[in-house]
Amino acid sequence: MRLLTFLTIFCISVSASAATVNNLYDVAVPVADQTEESRSDAIGGAFQRMLVRLSGTEQVLENPVLMGEQGNAQSYMSSLRYERGSEEQLLLSVTFMAGPMQKLLERAAAPVWGSSRPRTQIWLAVNSDDGRTVVGPDESQWKSVFDDAMRSRGLPWMFPAWDLEDQMALPAASLWGLFEEDINSAAARYSSDGYVAGRIMALGSSFSFTGYINHADIRHSLSVQAETPELLASGVAGEIAEKLSERYAVIPLTGIDNSELIRVTGVTTYADYRALLEYLSANVAVRDVVVVASDRDEVTLALDLTTSWSQVLDSMALDKKIAANEEGVAYVWQR
Repeated sequence: MRLLTFLTIFCISVSASAATVNNLYDVAVPVADQTEESRSDAIGGAFQRMLVRLSGTEQVLENPVLMGEQGNAQSYMSSLRYERGSEEQLLLSVTFMAGPMQKLLERAAAPVWGSSRPRTQIWLAVNSDDGRTVVGPDESQWKSVFDDAMRSRGLPWMFPAWDLEDQMALPAASLWGLFEEDINSAAARYSSDGYVAGRIMALGSSFSFTGYINHADIRHSLSVQAETPELLASGVAGEIAEKLSERYAVIPLTGIDNSELIRVTGVTTYADYRALLEYLSANVAVRDVVVVASDRDEVTLALDLTTSWSQVLDSMALDKKIAANEEGVAYVWQR
């Protein structure tokens, strides 16, 4: 459920933190050659990937407004160039403009997910020729494909170090068995917002992933099968993105008064004042911020929103920049 009570939002904001996704508006797609036809097809594919990344869900590809704009994808671009990827694969690298893309999603009443996103730990066990092993820093294949898959969906991630402390806290057999108490204990060592744990098995010519995501108020089982490691990792990353976007993406609402008057204390310097305005203005659900009044360390702000204030708070929960005061009638700027 995207609309949460303020109490739930505030409690989650106490313990969560966020990572800023860099290059969120950059997409690289493979092309066969540099002909106009190949370039046009690649731009359409890049446009679809960008819509999925910005919303967090593939459901946007069923949105008629968004799909109707695919033919105009070039008008949302700021640059494109050809480059070589791994194994000399020719790629078309496209950069989209943040403002127009966000406005398009808003016009289409589609979810919008900003660049501040939860960081997810990835704990993986693999059934290989060497027995049941873990995916650590020295494991190249699975680590690489999950790196690419998480990056493609705009998801911050981290792998455990699998040093002696990790090995003692979580033996490979415990991870393979998905013993949640042991995994929770090992994951607590790292600063992140949640984790995904799972086991990967080769099934003839295909692969399967069985596991779960544990993040704040989310506990969801994951089961993915695919023909290649790349498709398996992409499927798992997609499941993660879908669940997290349900929690953090905001949906523009129509037919209601989307304005909010808030009081924020703790604004003691001009630098605080500027930082607060810039922070609120950067939120994907805030159209405009107007200063109504200023008194000592408190400012009163009028916000023009694309959605409800509760959803805006929800989207900002990970940053821990703004928190309710003890009376619950104003907010405190946390710097």
